[in-house]
Formats: sequence, C-alpha cells, structure tokens
Amino acid sequence: MPQRVTGARWVAALGAGLLLAGCATSAPSDSPSATPETTGSPTANATDPATASPTSAPADVAAAFRKIADASCDRANAEGIVELAADGSQKSILIPKSMAYQDFNAAFYSDDEGASLIWSTENFGACIDSINFSLADEGGTTYKLDVTFNSADGTFTTSVDQGRNQKPFLSTYTVENGVLVSRHIDADWGQMDVDFVYGMPSDEDIAILHDAVDAFLAEN
Repeated sequence: MPQRVTGARWVAALGAGLLLAGCATSAPSDSPSATPETTGSPTANATDPATASPTSAPADVAAAFRKIADASCDRANAEGIVELAADGSQKSILIPKSMAYQDFNAAFYSDDEGASLIWSTENFGACIDSINFSLADEGGTTYKLDVTFNSADGTFTTSVDQGRNQKPFLSTYTVENGVLVSRHIDADWGQMDVDFVYGMPSDEDIAILHDAVDAFLAEN
C-alpha cells in the first residue's frame, strides 16, 4: 500500500538506481545503454518511441525509454518541475538554474519535516535515469537497467537490482506527449505514487525553496 516516507527516504527513492555521483543534468545521446527486455512482440512498423501509443510496443524498449527519459530531464531543467506525492504530503521542487536562489535551485518539502535542500537533479525521478545513462556513456560502461513496456497501458517499468536479500526496485512510469508524467514505486519499504508537474513552480513552492536555502545558510 502507498505510504508516507521520510525526507531522506523520499529523496533516496526518487533517486534510486544512482550509478555514479556527478553533476550532469541531461543526457543528449539517443544510443541505448540498457539491456532491452520487452513484454509482447514488437510491431513490424513501430511508432516513434517518444510517442508510442498503448497498443504499439517500441522496436527497442530500452532506447525508447532513454529518449523519453532524456526529454523529461531536459524539460524539467528548462522549465522547472514539482514531483508531488499522490497524497500531497511531500514534494520535490526544481527551478531552472537561471533562476537559482543563492546558487540553489532544488528543495524537498514534507508536511512532517518542513523544507530542506536537494543537492542534485539526480534526486528527481524525471532525471535519474537520463543522468545514469549519460554517466555510463562517459565512463565507457553500461547502465544496468532492465526496462519493460506494457502494451496494454503504454507504461514503462524499470527494475534496479538492490543487492542480496532485497527485491528489485521497480518504477512504473506513465508517459504523455513524450515525457514522464507519473511514477509508481514498488520497493522493500512499500509503494508510493508520484506525479510530475512540469513548468515553473508556484510562488508557494518557490518560497519553500527560499526557506530551505535561508535555513541552510544560517547554519553554515
């Protein structure tokens, strides 16, 4: 069942599958780096992966997901994004770097814990996979991400190995207009639904970012 998580767990959950630490914010390459795994048979004339409909499986599921992940992260960085828990109790806020406040442009907020800083776009669900693909390319390695496509509803599901005695970390993404718009997380600690709202965050959300920055600078 969906559950509320702490700020640290929320950020870890949204950034689950982090391959390497880094500061990249997008991954422009369209070349596939994940091992493709499909559900069902690809159609003979697959549609553009970024606009695949619920009834047409991409010819290369991993490449299709990467293209969508890259477009999502690019849009989040360019326009801003709020990743909001379905119950409204928690959210991650990102504004474009050009509008950064005291050099910071991301924050987390929960009803229980208030506001705190987010240090990197790797901690946003809209960006984590795009960044990992890019970092793997730069390091000459492969981002080990299993990706499946559900032809019945047009969703992509990613699976990240969490190691011994832990089940894989699963994220099921809904796609609209070529970008990720929601994420269902299924992990050892429970499940969570997150909506992705692109565009400049509200004045209220920007105020949360400012509060988090001011509090951090006052203590450091």
